[in-house]
Amino acid sequence: MHDPLLARPPWLASLDSGVLAVALPEWEWFVLSLVLLTTYLLSRLVHWGGRWYLHRSATDESTSLRRAIATESYTPLSLSILFIGSSLVLQAFGLIASRSLLSNVVLTALAVVWARAAIRIGEQWLEVANEREQRYEFAPILQNFWTIAVVGVGVLVVVEVWNLQVTPFLASAGVLGVVVGFAAQDAIRNLIGGISLSFDHTYHPGDVVLLEDDTRGTVTDIGIRSTTVLTPDNTMVTVPNAVLNSTQVVNQSAPQRHIRIDVPVSVAYGTDYETVERIASTVCEDAPMVRDSPRPRVLFSEFGDSTLLFEVQVYIAHPLTEKRAIDQLNRRIYDRFAAEGITIPFPQRELSFLEHQEESSRQSASQAEDRVSSRNTPPE
Repeated sequence: MHDPLLARPPWLASLDSGVLAVALPEWEWFVLSLVLLTTYLLSRLVHWGGRWYLHRSATDESTSLRRAIATESYTPLSLSILFIGSSLVLQAFGLIASRSLLSNVVLTALAVVWARAAIRIGEQWLEVANEREQRYEFAPILQNFWTIAVVGVGVLVVVEVWNLQVTPFLASAGVLGVVVGFAAQDAIRNLIGGISLSFDHTYHPGDVVLLEDDTRGTVTDIGIRSTTVLTPDNTMVTVPNAVLNSTQVVNQSAPQRHIRIDVPVSVAYGTDYETVERIASTVCEDAPMVRDSPRPRVLFSEFGDSTLLFEVQVYIAHPLTEKRAIDQLNRRIYDRFAAEGITIPFPQRELSFLEHQEESSRQSASQAEDRVSSRNTPPE
């Protein structure tokens, strides 16, 4: 029984017929040489055109990405013209009996050349993008993925060109891939989550974020598996990227780093609200931690049980200075209210008793004492 895995490929069987198929007369050798020379000159023209474009666009920053592509592609393009043209000419003149072998060699060489060019183009693209944006923290990971993908495609092309039987190996690789996928699903999920966060520009190192569990801090590092957050109490918190990608994350540093804080202020009933607004506005203007723009606002927000409630809205430069800014405003407002004689109310209760209620209370207490004393007197 014939085993397909042991069958001789067509290119190997063609070697039996020899390399040179026919002998050419002198004038055909001249034409062949002329065509080959033309092919070579055309490839050199493409090579020269690529170098000329790179020289012309050397100072043009807007075309840096196109320059990266041109840098890595003009040489493979000129080699493709030379290899393919020479192969077609040799086959057209019937000089090569093993056409399959020649085609396979040419296609393999081109696959290697273009695979290398594709890998270099990916590297150049990531370098250009990183120089422009300064936020592609996952560039090495993406470059590795791109390299693996290009090499994989190149290997498949070579296997198809040479008609190699690799079905059993592919089946084994598929089973191994499933096993590895199940074993590393958490790591893969965190990796994909980190890449998604990076491309979505959810946050960057140095941003202040508020997580769903009320964890708040500064992003110090965005890694392959997790993101590191430094809290205000100098505690380092490591959060898996998959968790951040599936929960709500508030970036308090975007779109601007300054944030608004609301400081509640209460005064007693009867206080002139315009005076309160004037004092609070003056305090905000003099407070070093309060931004001038946007301007602070004082709002009369509510009538309380025993207070008039105001809300002072100010903007501060950094989210993590919120507590210090509130402390500064409270101290200054309290001092100004004390100087202006404005009362800050606090919860209090008054209890009053009527005269007959007091007398009945004393009688009840006296009767209770008599009953207690009679119980404690021993019998004679």
